[in-house]
Amino acid sequence: MMASKLLAVTQKDLKLLYRDKGGFFFTFIFPIIMAVFFGSMMSGSGGMKGISLQVVDADQSVISQAFIDKLDAAAELKVVLTDEATARDTVRKGKAAAFLILPKGFGDAKGNLFSGETATVQLGVDPKRSAIKGLLQGVLMSYAAEDMQSAFTDTDKFVDQIDKSLAEVRQARDSGEFADNDKADRMLEFLDQLQEMVDTDSFNNTSSNESADGSTDEDSGFNGFQPLIIETHDISVNRDGPPSGYDVSFPQGILWGILGCLSAFSLSLVSERNQGTLSRLLVSSANRSTILAGKALACFLTIIFIAVCLLLLGKLVFGIQIRQPDLMLLSLVAIGFCFSGLMILFSVISKSEKAAAGITWAAMMLMAMAGGGMIPLAFMPAWMTPVSQFSPVMWSILALEGPMWRQFSLVEMLPVVAVLFGIGIAGFLLGVRLFKWQSSSA
Repeated sequence: MMASKLLAVTQKDLKLLYRDKGGFFFTFIFPIIMAVFFGSMMSGSGGMKGISLQVVDADQSVISQAFIDKLDAAAELKVVLTDEATARDTVRKGKAAAFLILPKGFGDAKGNLFSGETATVQLGVDPKRSAIKGLLQGVLMSYAAEDMQSAFTDTDKFVDQIDKSLAEVRQARDSGEFADNDKADRMLEFLDQLQEMVDTDSFNNTSSNESADGSTDEDSGFNGFQPLIIETHDISVNRDGPPSGYDVSFPQGILWGILGCLSAFSLSLVSERNQGTLSRLLVSSANRSTILAGKALACFLTIIFIAVCLLLLGKLVFGIQIRQPDLMLLSLVAIGFCFSGLMILFSVISKSEKAAAGITWAAMMLMAMAGGGMIPLAFMPAWMTPVSQFSPVMWSILALEGPMWRQFSLVEMLPVVAVLFGIGIAGFLLGVRLFKWQSSSA
């Protein structure tokens, strides 16, 4: 009998909420607008241009700096110059797409076409982002090949390369670095002949982009020269932050829906008290605890429904992640219990619906501002952290983010849900104790 009366009160309040168009909008539609709007702002779509590339210049040469400048000017990249430890750590934490290390000797190898060495770089990328790895390799090879093509087709640069190589080979032969002097002599003879050929007009006439058979220098692979060696390293990324802006904004949207639900039910309770509905329910053999429990249950079910709908929308449309569904269920129950209890408490604050609306929304706005409903918890300044501890909104958002992207364990979740259950119990008991069943004017 008591259960049927409880369900009857619950069903009545749910129907009243559905018929209240303003309450329905702020409970169901407004949270979606908030979640999508702030999620779009924080998702970075259209914001950051180019792939974030951490670059380490261990060579510190003119040539390495020139290569970095060329990469920095590329539309495909956003270059950040840093040290190796920071670069690796930044990529490992998922804050940058990749890192590039120009090791010592990079400038010497790249600046001397006839040294027999090819410039080598180290590229570290998340293995799950294979598309980015392929794009970066293509960009690096393209600019390295462009430099090599320029060296071959620019007569002055080519002559400088030959002169430099001649000097280095002669120095190496004279110092005994060559085990076979005949090999050194043959190399010197080749470079001398190449220098004579460069000085002729025939070289200048054929040093254009096309060769005799119509193929370009790039097509012929620079006659066997490799512009760059890219050593790739897979980096195990520790994604300790939200995957996207929507993973941050949807918990906020859910809380705005819950606050709207709290307001609607609180005003409904004040209205029914002032209109004498509660007194008539008492006469109809429904006791006080059953009536308040029925209203709290209706509020609880609405909160769960709002949260589940928004989570499903976020997952199906915006790709938010719920990594621990079992803990999410625990969080939703705790959040629903918390705000159902607060709903009973808020219903005793004012005598009239108008006063209740103003005070309730003022209190909820303060809770939202201090608890991460406006500024995401992940971006709140340090001085606001102690203040946010007093807001049920903060604990609720933390309870939602825990199973989504914070990857809380059960042990880490228990204190959060315990606080929410505690707030709900305190709100319900205090509200029941202070609640007046008839308006003062009745």
